[in-house]
Amino acid sequence: MKLKVVSFKVCPFVQRVLIVLQYKGIKYDVEYIDLASPPEWFLAISPLKLVPLLIVDDEVIFESSVINEYIEETYDVKMHPINPIEKAHNRSWIEFGSSISMCTFRLTILQKKSEFNDALIELVDYFNQVEKVLVNEPFFNGDKLSLVDATYAPAFQRIDFIEQIYGSIYDKKRHIRVINWKNRLLDIEHLKKSAVPELKDLYYKLLWTRQGYISQFLDEKIYGKRDIQSMY
Repeated sequence: MKLKVVSFKVCPFVQRVLIVLQYKGIKYDVEYIDLASPPEWFLAISPLKLVPLLIVDDEVIFESSVINEYIEETYDVKMHPINPIEKAHNRSWIEFGSSISMCTFRLTILQKKSEFNDALIELVDYFNQVEKVLVNEPFFNGDKLSLVDATYAPAFQRIDFIEQIYGSIYDKKRHIRVINWKNRLLDIEHLKKSAVPELKDLYYKLLWTRQGYISQFLDEKIYGKRDIQSMY
């Protein structure tokens, strides 16, 4: 089978898929598109007009969690637990991870300081919930990387980028396990290889383009003048 991933360079959901492909040692091609001006062939085959897509020969699969389940079922080096209850538990926390990813996305587009702070409170509450279930280490299930790890790693990477310009987001007293897990995931080679080398710069340029509250913490000397919005 020939695999091709259709990607947007800054998309965390694409990285979920690429981490799994990297971990399992599967050969694949990547084609990058511009979601602001997507090509007609992409619009014709993507029902949601979103990435990632996985093209398997001539078949198209969409949605990152569905793609990863397909890869898990089709290829060796299993990342899900064998036990059905444990597998369902993992799938539940994969869904929960999508909520964290979407909350992280909202941090980049909300224009008012009050809205931004509300999203931070929501994100912290998500971390409170995750902290309770991190009973294994170094990864979610223990020694082996799982699909849960592949789901959370790209979100942690973007939160790390936000922290570098905004300041600490995690509660160092309440989120000890989350922080340790995050640090391990940010250090894995599979995450590094899942991203383009210029990811951080592209991410900051995207934040600047969105002109949300967070964009004020970027350097105007690099990114240009901001459109002043109401931030209160």
